[in-house]
Amino acid sequence: MKWLSDRNKKALKKLGMLILWAMLCCGLVFVITLTNKQEENLAAKKVIIQIFPENVAFFSRKKVIKTISENGNLSDISNAKINEINTGYLENKLSENTFLQEAKVYNDLNGNVYVKINQREPILRVYRFNGVNYYIDKFGVKFQTSSNFTAHVPIANGNIFERNKPGDTVYSFVAKQLYAIASYVDKQLFWKAQIEQIFVTRDNEFILIPKIGNHQILFGDANNLETKFEKLFVFYKEGLSRVGWNKYKTIDIRFDKQVVCK
Repeated sequence: MKWLSDRNKKALKKLGMLILWAMLCCGLVFVITLTNKQEENLAAKKVIIQIFPENVAFFSRKKVIKTISENGNLSDISNAKINEINTGYLENKLSENTFLQEAKVYNDLNGNVYVKINQREPILRVYRFNGVNYYIDKFGVKFQTSSNFTAHVPIANGNIFERNKPGDTVYSFVAKQLYAIASYVDKQLFWKAQIEQIFVTRDNEFILIPKIGNHQILFGDANNLETKFEKLFVFYKEGLSRVGWNKYKTIDIRFDKQVVCK
């Protein structure tokens, strides 16, 4: 090969690479064509429904089946061919329900059809001034209550005028502050077990009602909420643990670096 010039060597190398890429592309096209051909003849074998999280029951398996099937059971899907199942349509149909955060429908090459449901996880139940109530989820999205399932989350009531339109996020000053407090409480095991109610006053300040103890917690607004909860926790640990949980009627943590009790 000494008679070949460097230029010719480069040309041959380039030609070899082009031939290799062409062979790979042909192989890929063959595999895709074969796979598509297999899918055309592949019948759906099993519909696997997965609902998360398991401790939330807004959307049941029965509701899933009723939503994605025309006859109330899964026979119209399980008896169909895989390529006849419109997974995008089924996802959109499921996603119309505001109890759901996300819905995924897909199949594998074994003929299994997967329906994966992620339900909304409420962190607060809000009662408007007129008694109308709804949930707020972990992302600040509002959705309606259910007659089939009640989430054990804190409730908020009082001077609340935020309208309920399922699927919308919180928009008013009060609702955003409620969402901030509820989000913090939801992430802390102690406060999640202790805080039962958040009352909104006419001055748009917040009073927390605990599950244990006969006191009310004057919280003020949601500014510096982490500092306020840390201060309250220290007082619980070093103060109420000594004098008793029913010693005071009010515990005021609105002011910086102090806790005022009555």
